[in-house]
Amino acid sequence: MKQRFFLRNFLLVTLPVILVIVLLGWIAVYIINSSAQKAINDINIQTVSRIRESTELIFSEADAQSLNYSITPHVMLQLEALLENGYSDKEQMDTSYMIKTFVDSNVNTKAYIHSLYIYLDNTHNNFFASFVGLANVSNFRDTAWLEQARSIPLRQKQWLELRSISSYGMTSYSTDVLSIYKRIYASNKTKPIGVLVLNTQLEYLNDFYSEYLSYPEQNILLLNSSGEILSMAGDSGLFSVRDHVDIAALKKLYYIASENNDAYGITYLSLVSRASLYQQSWDILHLVIAAIVTALFLGGTIAFMVTRRNTKDIGIILQLVEAAENDRELPNIKPSTDVYGYITQSIVKGFLERAALDRQLVEKKYRLETMYFSFLQSQLNPHFLFNTLKNIFWKTIKLTGDPNEASRMIDLLANVLYYTLVNSDRYVDLEDEIKNTQKYLEIQQMRFDDVFHVEWEIKVDTHEIKCIKFLLQPLVENSLSHGLNDMDLGKIEIKIVQEEECVFFSVTDNGTGFSDARLQQIREWMLREDPPVESIGLFNLNKRLILTYGESSALKISSIPRQETRIEFMIPQNLSKHREKTEKEIL
Repeated sequence: MKQRFFLRNFLLVTLPVILVIVLLGWIAVYIINSSAQKAINDINIQTVSRIRESTELIFSEADAQSLNYSITPHVMLQLEALLENGYSDKEQMDTSYMIKTFVDSNVNTKAYIHSLYIYLDNTHNNFFASFVGLANVSNFRDTAWLEQARSIPLRQKQWLELRSISSYGMTSYSTDVLSIYKRIYASNKTKPIGVLVLNTQLEYLNDFYSEYLSYPEQNILLLNSSGEILSMAGDSGLFSVRDHVDIAALKKLYYIASENNDAYGITYLSLVSRASLYQQSWDILHLVIAAIVTALFLGGTIAFMVTRRNTKDIGIILQLVEAAENDRELPNIKPSTDVYGYITQSIVKGFLERAALDRQLVEKKYRLETMYFSFLQSQLNPHFLFNTLKNIFWKTIKLTGDPNEASRMIDLLANVLYYTLVNSDRYVDLEDEIKNTQKYLEIQQMRFDDVFHVEWEIKVDTHEIKCIKFLLQPLVENSLSHGLNDMDLGKIEIKIVQEEECVFFSVTDNGTGFSDARLQQIREWMLREDPPVESIGLFNLNKRLILTYGESSALKISSIPRQETRIEFMIPQNLSKHREKTEKEIL
């Protein structure tokens, strides 16, 4: 019997809790994953758009440089003559110096430009290089670009290439660059007459992309048409420049946003690892498992204690029943608690007054049925009103398409009514009382277009303190109704502080206040037994405070007309817990 009782109590205690934990965990995972995935996709799209715009602004420098020489026939002719004839005379040297000064000024003003080459068809393989001037393939270290330009079909007007440029001198240092090739056309010719190569600093480009990273596990890639990485930023352990990647394969591991530039045959990618999203789910799962284990342990402990108490008291009752049925003297058994003492006395009384038992049972059944129907009737109106407000809330959102001020006010009102009508607990957490008051104040601020503001000062652990319901709402309602009703800008200050073993409350407003005669009249009303016609909210609150916490908790009201009105009271910190425990033992 004990095992059966224990199993039943264990399931009754733990099963609902575990189901709620699992359901809340699943909902939390779904909501967090959905929100995080949407945020990641939005960030990826924004990142790709920004890096495309910024990168193409850099690439446009090659267009600008190309136009500088293509649209000016005089400069083009001088450059052609210089490349064909070299330094044949002083005039050619002056021309070279002029062009070099012009090229170097453009290169020096752009931090991302490494160098600039200009080649026009000539019989000597001469070209013009920034920082050097006139150069030839036979005496210049970096000439691979010219071979590349000659190997590409003439119909391709522009393209990109990832290269390394070796330094001059005895060192073996080299610089990685992303070369932008642009064909050069003369104004009177349809075929290109040369090529312009703008070498951009790859390190600058990588650092530039790093500024757009928003997630720890995000990567930004710049790919050419074959999938080779030209530039990148992010986790260097996963990708490297010149690696080849498959975008279709990456979609299995990353959230991806991409944009293409068909003119250069490149693709911009922003990737965020899917594992970062799964990690949040694992964290929630660990919390759910920890909560389930805790619920099982606490449920087992509670079930064991309840089972031991129930089986002991049931054994005592069975002994009494067995002695009465066999006409033996009832054993002298002292009940362990008042509740089971009452049960024992009822059983003994039932055996002594067997003749009146049927009539009493019928009367009790009738009273129980009457109370039950009365209970259903009393529950109808609050639940009907609460559910109706919720339906209006969703219909308002459906009509407008989005949450709005009306739906917000309905939702707040429904929560306040739920706290007022449906929640039947006499004692609540101070935190719940504060939240209900905040919702009430938010409704009033929406009604009166924020003509008043509220300042809170809370210096107490609201989770640890129990109090009776509606400690604060009658006071702020009094401030709004009688103090701030004709003001354009009012202020309500609410303070909750703890001193030693007491919690002190005060509500202050800067409204009209009370005259000395009016204040004296209100204080006299507080002392009456019957409620007054006016200030009934303050009267009821004062009575409930005195009945619950004693005379020391009565309301204290002070007022300076047109400046300040303050209502104060205090409650013992531990008395509410003591009263709640006492009521439960009585029931």
